[in-house]
Amino acid sequence: MRFLFILIILITSNSIGFAQDNLSLKDAIEIGLKSNYKIQIAGKNVEIAERNNNWLEAGALPSVKTNATQSFNWSDNNNPASFIQGTSQSTGLTYGADLNWVLFNGFKVKISKDKLQYLQEQSEGNAAVVVENTIQSIILGYYNALLQQEKMSAIGKLVQVSADRYKYVENKKDLGVASTFDLLQVKNALLTDSTNFLMQELAFNNALRNLNMLMAIDVEKKFVLSDKLEHNQQVISLEGLKNRMLSNNQTLKNQYVNQNILKKDKGLMKANLFPVLSFNSGLNQTISGFKGTSISGQDINTSGNESFAYYANFTLTFNLFNGHKTHRAFNNLRIQEEIAGLTSNEMELTLTNELISTVELYKARITILNLTNESLKTAELNLQIAKDKFSNGSITSFEFRDIQNSYLNTVVTQLEAVYNAISTNTDVIRLTGGIIEEFNKN
Repeated sequence: MRFLFILIILITSNSIGFAQDNLSLKDAIEIGLKSNYKIQIAGKNVEIAERNNNWLEAGALPSVKTNATQSFNWSDNNNPASFIQGTSQSTGLTYGADLNWVLFNGFKVKISKDKLQYLQEQSEGNAAVVVENTIQSIILGYYNALLQQEKMSAIGKLVQVSADRYKYVENKKDLGVASTFDLLQVKNALLTDSTNFLMQELAFNNALRNLNMLMAIDVEKKFVLSDKLEHNQQVISLEGLKNRMLSNNQTLKNQYVNQNILKKDKGLMKANLFPVLSFNSGLNQTISGFKGTSISGQDINTSGNESFAYYANFTLTFNLFNGHKTHRAFNNLRIQEEIAGLTSNEMELTLTNELISTVELYKARITILNLTNESLKTAELNLQIAKDKFSNGSITSFEFRDIQNSYLNTVVTQLEAVYNAISTNTDVIRLTGGIIEEFNKN
């Protein structure tokens, strides 16, 4: 009896817990969006794409280069016919600037800028998918933790009922009304319920750690989940959901962006068929000097010689023939564009089928949820009646135990039905591209 009393106190204290921070679903999502590593990485990629999306990267402005060359030369001349005899030294410094500006290259600048814009949209779309995945994972992780918590609470109530039943049978045994066999049966039920509670508590703690991992925070951080495991049935119009999915589904939108990028690649390749007109201009200044001895023995020393050179020219280049490499590459890109279009069509069909299946599943799970709600009311009433009948001896311990187990199974089924409805509704919202909007609304 002392062991059982200590065990019940332990279970009660575990179910109450210590003072902890409250955590709502909205708070969990906000923490995850700030801390999730994949979101941070996706944000960095977007930052890179935004930085690249400018006219300079597209080649709209000219390029300017500067150059400088310093030279030192020594020579030893022993040729009698040479004007310079012995060792001589010459120095030179040349510096300048060159400008190159492509005036026309088949509209590559405009096409490149458009492609950079689509590349930025692609990065933003990929980041949006990561955000959607994170929000959906946190929603399911949060409600799974609530599910495990509610299961633990239901088992805890059974432990209390079994403990009360044990005390009742023990008193009857002391009065000689109940046998040792009856007491052992009740004690075994109490031990079984207590074991199940401890195992369910472990499942709940694992669910909390998984939620913390999804939020990218310390997995040992303890929270009190402030939301409830409940679901309000949503009114669903399949036709409206289809239209919304085709226009808002982020994965589908990313595929459309990929198609646009391929179109721009095709345009860049087509631009290679046009001539290229470029303008080049620059200037160079050279400062030179010389030291040496003439054949007559006179020293020669010149320094500070300067010269300037300027140039400006136009260059027109046109690739007349390169083995049709450009034409083949262009045709290959055209085929890839067609493949991307077919992929989009297949994706639309696949997502439509997935949406229809998910909506039908949601409706079925709502029906199941309504049925389990009624079953739970019946099971609760049946358990209460069984308590009274057991107290007055109308039913045996075995019959009461069967009713207990039936009640627990009904509770678990009802809780899982709520979670399944929430999970399927989240899938519908995700498929129609509204999961971020739904989070902002709440």
